[in-house]
Amino acid sequence: MRKLLTKKNICLLLFISVALMPILLGHAHAQAIDEVAEQATDRANKAFGYILNSFCFIVGGSLLAAGILSLYQKHRNNNAGTSMAYIASAFLCGGFLIGFPFVVRTASFSFWNTTTTVTGEQRMMQFDK
Repeated sequence: MRKLLTKKNICLLLFISVALMPILLGHAHAQAIDEVAEQATDRANKAFGYILNSFCFIVGGSLLAAGILSLYQKHRNNNAGTSMAYIASAFLCGGFLIGFPFVVRTASFSFWNTTTTVTGEQRMMQFDK
């Protein structure tokens, strides 16, 4: 079995890394920790928003479809075992979940005059004299 970390391989690796340094200087640069944290926070917030929208549309659409199917079954056979309270609650919860992303977006535009994304920038409060 050959050893990987021989003196020859280490010297070759150091020579290649020193030789490639001028090529990589144009592409590699250090970022401030606040920029990295801002980008990570922005990505996490967007991902959470996409997951929440997907959940609302999928579950809300499924509840509306189940409510329509239950209403059809109740119409065909009144003794099917499904009450109108269950059907009405499926329509109510499904409609709420479908409309939730729209309500959140409208509220964020109305109250705060912004979108629902977090940019990480800080604002200074100014008071009139």
